[in-house]
Amino acid sequence: MHGPEDTVVVRSSTTYLTIEVAGRKLQDVRLGMGPLRIGRKQDNDVVIQSACVAQHHARVEPHLQGHRIVDLGRGSGLLFRGRRVQSHVFNDGDVIRIADPVTGNFVSLTYQDLGKRAQAQPEAPVQRCALDKPAVTIGREGCDLVLPSLQVSRRHATIRAFASGHELTDHGSANGTFVNGARVHVHELKQGDVLQIGPFKLVYTGKSLDQFEQKGAMRIDARELVRLTPEGKAILHRVSLVIEPREFVALVGSSGAGKSTLMAALAGVRRPEAGLVRIGSDDLYASYHLYRGGIGYVPQDDILHRHLTVEDALRYTARLRLPTDTSAAEIEARIVRVLEEVEMVEARAQRITELSGGQRKRISIASELLADPHLFFLDEPTSGLDPGLEKKMMYTLRYIADSGRTVVLVTHATANITQCDLVAFMAGGRLVYYGPPAGALVMFGVTSGDFADIYTKLGGKVGPPEVMRQGELAAEYRLWHEHHPQSKRAPTMAELWEIRFRRSDEYRVYVYERQTDSQASGAKLRAVAPGHFRIAAEESLTSAPTPAPPPPSHDASWLFQTRVLADRYAKLIAADRKNLLILLLQAPVIGAVLLLAARPSALHMSTSTNGRLLLFLLSVVAVWFGVINSVREITKESEIYRRERLASLRIPAYLLSKFGVLAGLCAVQSLVLMLLLLLRVDFAADYVALTEYGLIDMTRQPPLGLWGGMLVSVFLTSLSGVGLGLLISTWVSSSDKAMSTVPLALIPQLVFALALMPLPAVLAPISYLTGARWGMESMGSIAALLEPRDMTTCEFPGDPLSCEVYASVDYSPAPEHIGMVWIILAVYTLACLLLTAWMLRRRDAADK
Repeated sequence: MHGPEDTVVVRSSTTYLTIEVAGRKLQDVRLGMGPLRIGRKQDNDVVIQSACVAQHHARVEPHLQGHRIVDLGRGSGLLFRGRRVQSHVFNDGDVIRIADPVTGNFVSLTYQDLGKRAQAQPEAPVQRCALDKPAVTIGREGCDLVLPSLQVSRRHATIRAFASGHELTDHGSANGTFVNGARVHVHELKQGDVLQIGPFKLVYTGKSLDQFEQKGAMRIDARELVRLTPEGKAILHRVSLVIEPREFVALVGSSGAGKSTLMAALAGVRRPEAGLVRIGSDDLYASYHLYRGGIGYVPQDDILHRHLTVEDALRYTARLRLPTDTSAAEIEARIVRVLEEVEMVEARAQRITELSGGQRKRISIASELLADPHLFFLDEPTSGLDPGLEKKMMYTLRYIADSGRTVVLVTHATANITQCDLVAFMAGGRLVYYGPPAGALVMFGVTSGDFADIYTKLGGKVGPPEVMRQGELAAEYRLWHEHHPQSKRAPTMAELWEIRFRRSDEYRVYVYERQTDSQASGAKLRAVAPGHFRIAAEESLTSAPTPAPPPPSHDASWLFQTRVLADRYAKLIAADRKNLLILLLQAPVIGAVLLLAARPSALHMSTSTNGRLLLFLLSVVAVWFGVINSVREITKESEIYRRERLASLRIPAYLLSKFGVLAGLCAVQSLVLMLLLLLRVDFAADYVALTEYGLIDMTRQPPLGLWGGMLVSVFLTSLSGVGLGLLISTWVSSSDKAMSTVPLALIPQLVFALALMPLPAVLAPISYLTGARWGMESMGSIAALLEPRDMTTCEFPGDPLSCEVYASVDYSPAPEHIGMVWIILAVYTLACLLLTAWMLRRRDAADK
């Protein structure tokens, strides 16, 4: 009988089966010519005492030249690459899981045929497509060459034959067609050209396309990564590692160890100051546009709009990330599929606000699975979860890796890292261990079996020299001093453990030999041999050359993105009913207050002080509407914005969707406000004007009439507030700071509207920077009010016409003047939007 921590290995001369429980190995048992039964009961040939294994679970039997495994149908079944199978014919390296999704426990069965491995030949192309037709179409379905991936458009590209060769034409595909790493639209092919379409690579031979699928075959090779703080401190110090295809890797360490920074560098989210990351044979940073659609990235904060239902959130994500020709049926089928993968189908109709923290994490993972990525990165996916949910989350990620993806996660929790293939311990920005989880306990000398005790080892302080020379790190301490004979500082524990790791078998097997194997693929940085160190603090950390910027994006039409984003944003506003009610009540409540201040005759005379007060309040309130509506709208979804930018979100589409929906809201508020004023204020065209000849009855003739012109002015002024609010929302870092900034934005509107108080002539032009100033001028011109005058400067006391007009103010009632002010309000809004876009681009660059 074997305990739950045991591993049983069944072996013949060249073939054996490794059965792992909790990542541990115990002994070898040979595979004979007869069948072997696996189960929990003692009468089995291989006994595994694990709750997820049935009493008689499976049978391994000879099959042709190898073996197969058969499910006996009495337990949780068998999983191969994340899918349940009744039987499976083994190939060398295949892994079968016996898993319990309820508890998150699983048993791994790895089949290894050393004889076949020694005779292994290079893999043949997945598919060869002969170019023996005048035109060969390439696409997701219904084409001559079918590439079954949602990263490929339905009709993606065509290769046409001509006298001397072939020409490739891209049909405006969503994710593009690349030849030798460059995006192309029309390209004359040359022998040896490498085409990349979605997750597929195709080599042009002159007569055919040899197809290689990238999915599940993405090798990450990181060399000497360096990232510095603004003060010059290294938060990544020459970190090198290799992650093989389909591996599940955990980056572990205490807070500030550099694990999130390392993952961001591996994912291409934030580029290091020096070093190189290769995906296969390509430089990730220089070729990020090639892999962007195939990288899933889940940051620590939720990347979900919480007021949407699960299916709505996933549907909008799918419409944004999948090709524009993806049908509604394909999207719905994909939503069901990813919810099944994360075991959340039952939550499809629930609002995300109703889900628990663990469930929201699963939905975040599901949203990333929609595009079927082959590389998957997660930052602290288990944070905030109880131990049971944490274990189930790790089971889900194990399942995702088994389904054919490379999975890398950051975590500080170590209770379930045995479910990973490899674990990387970080300390002080240094890689101090990289290898199988069980090997970490051995290297750090932890006998308790608790990985958390490794933190204690890494976080300890270096003692006095006489103590260190006799301790467990004595050899490393002496070696460090040999490299630093003149140093006056003591080494850190991270430096000493890094030295031990560089001398370990794990470094040799999982870093050095893997990097040595990849030299032929074109990596430019040499592998550092075991026992050789780059630990000198004085050694310069040279920067890598700045990668060339990616070619211009030609992803999904920005108009299409704008429509999808605007639809989602409108649904979000409608879903948050309390906030929507507050927004809609602003206009009637403020309108009711204005009714108390307004007189019916407010606009009957050009000199009416009540009319000037009313229009001043209207202009300030209009700016208020716009600012309040928009001031939180970018900062509150900053994490979602960052993730969608990585997935080809366009800034113009993002801003236009926000602006369009908010403009509709402002239109409703402006209309309600002006309709309320109709209850009390007389908007008749006739009025009494003060002229040099005295009071004269006149008729106003503004564009769209007096009430209509006022409505347009209030609306355009509110749009200037929207532009200002979006600019503030981009500038601040949180919703709370955005609301705190609102008074700083609105108080200048009161002063610089130039309606009730004058400004010195030298300061008056500053008013051009406020929307209320132009709103007041447009409404004052429509109402044909007398320009505000400084009554302390009158040549004849009591005669307003003899007083100085406020500097820079002009209330000309001419339609041309009113139209010009409207244009200025529109230009003001546009300028705010352009500044917002510039700040977003600048922030994107800073994030990298």
